[in-house]
Amino acid sequence: MEISPYEKIALNKVKSLTAARGELVIPCIPQLSNYFFQQVQNLMLSLGQTLKPQELESLQRTLAQRIQEGFAQSPHARLIFQYEPPDPTVGLTNGLRIRMNTQVMTVEDKYARWVQTRQGPLFGSHPDAKVTGLVQELGHPLRILDVGAGTGRNTLPLARLGHQVDAIELAPVFVTKLQESAQAENLPIGIQLADILQTTLPESIYDLIIVVEVISHFRSLTQIRQLLETASLALKPGGKLLFSTFLTADDFVPTQMMRELSEVAWSFLVTPAELQTCLEGLPLKVESNESAYDYERTFLPPEAWPPTKWFINWSTGRDVFPTPGETPMSLRWILASRL
Repeated sequence: MEISPYEKIALNKVKSLTAARGELVIPCIPQLSNYFFQQVQNLMLSLGQTLKPQELESLQRTLAQRIQEGFAQSPHARLIFQYEPPDPTVGLTNGLRIRMNTQVMTVEDKYARWVQTRQGPLFGSHPDAKVTGLVQELGHPLRILDVGAGTGRNTLPLARLGHQVDAIELAPVFVTKLQESAQAENLPIGIQLADILQTTLPESIYDLIIVVEVISHFRSLTQIRQLLETASLALKPGGKLLFSTFLTADDFVPTQMMRELSEVAWSFLVTPAELQTCLEGLPLKVESNESAYDYERTFLPPEAWPPTKWFINWSTGRDVFPTPGETPMSLRWILASRL
């Protein structure tokens, strides 16, 4: 239906009576900068805002720069895109004022929020089945290091069994909880607030080092190599290193966008060839490579499965590829021996 000239004029009055304000929260994924720019442009168009070419160019450039800067600081960074009328008395007739701010959170910040907002055991009510199974197999009282101990899901049960356990944890809120639990049970656990990547460990003192749900927070293969070097020095000859990491299917080649998204989703992607490169030249021999999902589902007590509401989707790669079918990645248990 054709609109008359006076109706068009009247619609300008309607536009002056219409206000819009809000925000769009965007994960900082540099490879998706153009995708997010299109979202913003579509939002502006839906509100009757047609930007000039130079305005669009400036908006696209600024958006990409802020996303890149945010991602460089943390995979948990978010770009906050806010819009509102510059003058509320004229509605949408005079454009929109746009602000872009970057909210940067560290993994320590994220876990502090977990403690404040989540109920019950954060990582599960039982220790990892793979950890307990390996310890039972090794037998005698062990000197164990738990890297990324969290609130003590593995640390505390191992100490209760009489093993000499040390724990390293990055998040202060978890260290506090672990210390309180150890003191309440009078367990002699050596607890250290530290980043394993910035920690020098004593050489050749541990029978077993476990690194559970830690590499998933890493951001480079260099960090994995550094972790493996540190662990291999701290293990006794014949000692065991058990760690979990996401591995892709053998024939799958992740794109840069997938790699960036995996960091955002706490699921740092590694290919089998890349893991092999990280192990090259180190006195470590891989003994087994198993699906963490399959192992835990099989050997955890029925009342302990799944460990958390999020574990199934996360461990099967569905936090990166949300599909009911198979994904090209999965969380693996890697067991290696110190030569």
